[in-house]
Amino acid sequence: MITALFLSAVFIPERCVAQKEQIRLVFSENVTNSPTYSNTTVAEGNVEFAHGDTRLFCDSALFFRDKNLVHAYGHVQINQGDTVNLFCDSLKFNGKTNISKLLSNVRFRDNEYLLTTDSLNYDGNRSMGYYTNHAKISSINSELKLTSVKGYYYSQSKTFFFKDSVHVVDPKYELFSDTLEFRTLESSAHFHGPTTIIFDSSQVFCQKGVYYSKEDRVRLWNGATLVQKGRTFYADSLNYNQKTDLGEGFCHVMLYDSTENVKFFADYMLKHPKNTAVILKDGARVYNYTETDTLYLAGDTISYYQDTLTNQQKTIIENNVAIIKGDLFIRCDSAYFSEKDSIFKLHKEPIMWNTTSQLTADSMLTRYYDNTFHDMKMYHNAMIVSEHEGDTVHYDQLKGKFMTAILDSSKIKQVHIEENAQAIYYVTETERDSLDTETKTITGMDHLECAQIIMRFINGEAQTIAFIGQPTSVFYPIDQIPLKELFFKGFTWQIHRKPDRPFPE
Repeated sequence: MITALFLSAVFIPERCVAQKEQIRLVFSENVTNSPTYSNTTVAEGNVEFAHGDTRLFCDSALFFRDKNLVHAYGHVQINQGDTVNLFCDSLKFNGKTNISKLLSNVRFRDNEYLLTTDSLNYDGNRSMGYYTNHAKISSINSELKLTSVKGYYYSQSKTFFFKDSVHVVDPKYELFSDTLEFRTLESSAHFHGPTTIIFDSSQVFCQKGVYYSKEDRVRLWNGATLVQKGRTFYADSLNYNQKTDLGEGFCHVMLYDSTENVKFFADYMLKHPKNTAVILKDGARVYNYTETDTLYLAGDTISYYQDTLTNQQKTIIENNVAIIKGDLFIRCDSAYFSEKDSIFKLHKEPIMWNTTSQLTADSMLTRYYDNTFHDMKMYHNAMIVSEHEGDTVHYDQLKGKFMTAILDSSKIKQVHIEENAQAIYYVTETERDSLDTETKTITGMDHLECAQIIMRFINGEAQTIAFIGQPTSVFYPIDQIPLKELFFKGFTWQIHRKPDRPFPE
């Protein structure tokens, strides 16, 4: 990157311009006293001055002896050892103030870089060289080029500052910035304003950060965005390694995959190389947008894996899982999805709500493809509970060892209960008065048992029931229902755990 740029022992280094050291005229073909200025030497022809171990060459010069001041003209050259070569058309150097001003066609060259500008100042007291009217810098040993309106160099810390319209062109990247600080000892570029870095396959936008050029690695903060083909990665703070394609984001992290129309959110995100995996932690949530509705996933940790050969996905959600799709809401402790077999597995006390119904079991398995849930298989202690007509006392209940719910547009269409099928269903009578006002009254409860039960739903509400095998039934009038018969063993109503539908992000 931008190593020992233009001043490295540069622009009359500090040790060469000690304030108390006198400038010496070493050689000139013609030396006269100035007729205009007192105590001033006019030197012409192959002029050479010395100041410490720095040599100054020019065609002609005015040497103000009492002021310790030199004005040099024509083919001005400064040599510092074997590494520094500085050229310009004219130069003013004040030995007392330790300040030099180089004018017109200024060129600096060391072993690594060439700088060209119209004017340049060097303040030896602060060990700082600076230009304020554009400069171009190019690497002698590579294709790197840099331009900026202003530039500063601190020789003691070997740190450069480039200010205003900074533009860097390198075979590996292109950079635009408002302010760029470069620390040559560690080859690190520090951004202190709006910055854009363009790589072959990605772009980085940031406000503040560091680019480690030797490692092709960036650390960004105050809001940073990484853009790749089909993906946008944002975070308050972001680490990204261009060589390994490994990205890490902290606080308000967002990853948008435009090819899959998926957004990932979390307070921590780890992006694996070639987008083969995305790990989200702390407030992890995923939005998969479709034409009809959105699949929403949330949990403490979401791991999203993608096979680069088959382009198929696996998703693992751990702890405090929430899944929402249309009218379907799910809670569980962990979930696993495999695109290969289109199976969503729900573990550890899964609960599903659909319109007025709540489904529970020891574990659940659902098929998800074409952006919709098609069925829900419930294993062991499967139960469906529904508030009857909004009554918070009486609940319709279906129970069995195994249960399959057929879904249509995220609504229950049919439920098939297998093994030890049981049902509690409240019977309602509807009456209309003279004003055609409808009144519904619960008249009793039916307790049914059968080998298998099939119940059909319309708009999520139970409508018809069918039996496979000979059912047994006990009917209780509403005022004669024993308390122990109101609920099946294992009954639970956990509407308070139903996840809230999130706002779009």
